[in-house]
Amino acid sequence: MGELKKNEFNFNYICVTAYRVLLLLKFLMVKSLTKQEIIKFLSEDEFVIQTINADTIRTMLNSLREVGCDFSRPTKTNGYKYKLIKNPFSLKLSESEIKIFNKFRKKIDSQRNINEILNLNSFIEKLCLIIDDENTIESLKSKGLLAGSNSDLIKQINICCKNKSRVIFKYLSHKRISDFEMITSFMRYEKDKLYVWGYSLKYNEFSYLRVDKIKSFEIKEKYTKENYKSLIIRYEMYDLNYELEPNEILVKKTDKSIIIDYKSESKFHSIQKFLEKGSDCKILEPSSFKEEFISVLQSIKEVYQDG
Repeated sequence: MGELKKNEFNFNYICVTAYRVLLLLKFLMVKSLTKQEIIKFLSEDEFVIQTINADTIRTMLNSLREVGCDFSRPTKTNGYKYKLIKNPFSLKLSESEIKIFNKFRKKIDSQRNINEILNLNSFIEKLCLIIDDENTIESLKSKGLLAGSNSDLIKQINICCKNKSRVIFKYLSHKRISDFEMITSFMRYEKDKLYVWGYSLKYNEFSYLRVDKIKSFEIKEKYTKENYKSLIIRYEMYDLNYELEPNEILVKKTDKSIIIDYKSESKFHSIQKFLEKGSDCKILEPSSFKEEFISVLQSIKEVYQDG
């Protein structure tokens, strides 16, 4: 269906006054707004043809109150904003429904997949926008691995990992904030602590940072293949049904395993690849990469031991 055009619309089919009121409700269900912001948003809608002023807003708010909405009074302490406290279209969740939801969240958290956890957290944030009961909102937001965390910061770091961005983190260590630069690779939970892993160009090694100690960050550049020399990594795969990737060549196949040459564009990405494969394979050469991978495994072991 094509987008609705103003010049193609018959205004006899709707009540424009009701349209404005519903539009205002839509805005206030997303966030609190000042009188000036309400006027601006309504005036930008092509179907609101009348002039919007303070009296118009007052009339629309009263209309919404008559159908069950409630708003906080604009004051200096809240930035003179109208906040929607209650509306008849709010979602109501019973105690049993909340328990089922928390059980589902517990299952997602147990898998420690940061992408799934972030997706669920985003869903909860949107869900809370249509719930007017503070106890229900608190019950939904106070549980889970991301409770009390800066979820926006975690989302942004996760995007950097997907883009293999080169990042400078402002990191709290030994009661002082210092810069730590890395090419971000992936995020992973270890003993309920979230870490970001990446390749440090300064130290020429794979490193990690605790995300709860990151205060902010700056993106220097995104990963490009031209920045790195290719490396041929030979490894033995024990899964005989393994399908070769575009940058892999079959060297040898036996009854128990297959030998593969993998053309790597970057060390940090290759380390992530073999971490994900786990015990299904064994790195054969070059010895320099093999030693570096062992060093990463030792670092991960230290994370578990240190808690």
